[in-house]
This record gives sequence, C-alpha cells and structure tokens, in this order.
Amino acid sequence: MPEKQRLRYIDNIRIFLTGIVILFHLAITYGAPGGWYYREFEVSQLEPITQTVLVLFIAANQAYFMGFFFFLGGFFAAGSLKRRGLLHFFFQRLVRLGIPLLLFVYLVSPCLRLIQRSILFGQAFTLANLLDTYQSLIFGFELGPMWFVLLLLILSILYILIKLMQKYLFSKSKKIPAYPTRVKIFTFAILIGAVTFLVRIPLPIGFVFQPLNLQPPFVPQYIGLFIIGIAAYHGNWLNQVNINIFPFWRNLTLILVLLMPLLFILSGGLEGDVTPALGGLHWQSLAYSLWEQLFCLGMILSLLSYFKNRLNIQGKITRELSTNAYAVYIFHTPVLVLFTMSVRGVNLQPIPKILVLALPALLLCFLSASLLRRLPGLRAVL
Repeated sequence: MPEKQRLRYIDNIRIFLTGIVILFHLAITYGAPGGWYYREFEVSQLEPITQTVLVLFIAANQAYFMGFFFFLGGFFAAGSLKRRGLLHFFFQRLVRLGIPLLLFVYLVSPCLRLIQRSILFGQAFTLANLLDTYQSLIFGFELGPMWFVLLLLILSILYILIKLMQKYLFSKSKKIPAYPTRVKIFTFAILIGAVTFLVRIPLPIGFVFQPLNLQPPFVPQYIGLFIIGIAAYHGNWLNQVNINIFPFWRNLTLILVLLMPLLFILSGGLEGDVTPALGGLHWQSLAYSLWEQLFCLGMILSLLSYFKNRLNIQGKITRELSTNAYAVYIFHTPVLVLFTMSVRGVNLQPIPKILVLALPALLLCFLSASLLRRLPGLRAVL
C-alpha cells in the first residue's frame, strides 16, 4: 500500500497481534495447553493456580487473535484484488504466501528439528542426519504456525474463483455492504458460534486435520471473518469506526472476561478437566462457542476503535516493526525455540519465567526478522 494511503493504526494492530502470537507460543513452551516444537513443562506438571492462569490466557487469545488476522487478510485481499486485477493478485498471493510457506516447510522446519535434536539429545548435525530428517518430513507436521498462511492462500484462491464466477456467470452487483448495526454484529456472532458448536460435536478443540495442520474447531470463525474483512473493504467500514463505539464494546469485552472464570469453573476447570467445554453435545461447549465469538468481535471492535483514535501514528521504530511483522510471524518459530532452549537452565517457575523472558523474546524475534529481511531476495516475499 502506498505510504500516503497506509492505515497506520492497522499497522500498529498488526504489531500488537504479532506480539501476542509470540507470547502465546512462549506460554505454551512453559506449560499452557497447545502444540509447539519445544515444551519445558506439560500442563499436568503445573500447580492448579498456574495451570488456571495459563489456560485462561491461551483461551482468551485463541478466541480472537487469529480471527483478527483473517479479518485483516480479507480486508487487504479485497483491496489488492481491486487494485491489481485477478491475474496479478493471484500471482502476488502465490509469491507472498506460497514462497514463505515452502521456505518454512522445506528449510526452516527441518533445520530447526535437527538443531533441536542436537541441543537436547546430542545428535550430530551432519549431512546424513539432515537427509534423514528430510526423508521423514511430513508436510502438515512441518507447517507449524504456517497453517495460517496456507489457509489464507486457500481462501484467497477461493475468493478469486468466486470473483471469476461473478464476472462471467452472474451480473455484477454494485451494492455496497452497509455498516453493520449492533444487532447484525450480535446475530453474526451467534450464527458463527452455533456453527462452531456443531463442528465441535464430532471435532472437539484439540483435533488437528492433517496435512494442513489445521484445527477445524476454529475454522468457522476464520472463514467468517475473512468474508467480513472483504465486506469491510467494499463497504468502507473502517472509516466509519469511531471512538464513540469504544465504550460499549470495551464494556462488553470486560463483562465477557469476568464471565470466563465462571465458565471455566462450570466446565470442570477446578478438577483439571474442561472436556465438556471443548466439544461434544454439552451445554458448556455451546456456551463457550458463543462466548468465544462475542469476545472475538468485542476485542476486534475495541482494538479497531482504540488504535484508530489513540494510536494512529507511527515513528521510525513502529514503522520498522510493522514492516517486519509478517517476517516475524514466519521466523519467530526458530528464534523463539532456540532462545527458550538456550535458557532452559534458568530455574524459574513457569509464570515468572514467562514474565522474565517475554520482553527479550519479543525484541529478539523482531530484530531477527529485520535482519533476515535484509538478505538478498527475502524482502520481495516478506
């Protein structure tokens, strides 16, 4: 996007969300539930209070941050397609999403696995072991957090196909999507929550579809928000977001935050088993699915209004951070894994260790991405 047209508050939101991704995976490293390359603690090893704090942290962020990324993905996809045209947009998506995807799967992830085995188990870093790693490579398992890039690429291609159908099979509609009322927003949240609940009956949270390394229990939200992002671009919705909407959505989000521990307790959290909330025909799963979507939309609207009216400015440092945000997402995995393995000898409990390492981890990930983007050829795809 040309500099004069940049939405600086959106750039700042991208910095914020990327930072949350790093902290999310840092929390998993030290005992929060979830899959990751390196775990120093398992959930079962944690004290009840520590376990509760980390579970709530993971659940709260999981509810909105990737959905927000897909909303932004849809918004910028619509703008890019309009500016570039279908063919140019298609090739631009292949370059910006496809090349980093292949780079991660066939270079970053295998090398990380080998380095990890060398550090933790003393396995020699040799060509023979590298070849053995490649022979055992499974696309989905090597995707790691790049499932997001893969799904975004799939949704972008489906978007192109739909636009082609509209162009050649149907008459073009000039109707501009109207800015949604609160009733429409709540209705959307309830519909996505209901679909999410139905999906989670056979496929509860924790189920992973390979070879995409994708969790179907969250996909309805991602697809829905990608579509909403497209509508937001065509309806010019972001220009209609103002500070007046902030108190309502902030207050709603705070209420939902206060309800979260109650839902956690009613789902068996104090007994260490929240299975009823994860899926199946349980009222807790329905309640959590609805809570999740309302919290997601509340967070998105709160952050949009707050950043637009309070943080719609950038200096040299924030411009550099936002420029590198995509590269941070791609390369934070090896940086974070190697960093946390290097300090595994620091004897601290999980939460204090997370607090101590949070800022160094963030700085290291952003600095590494900035340096990597300066390598020949990487800037064009990152």
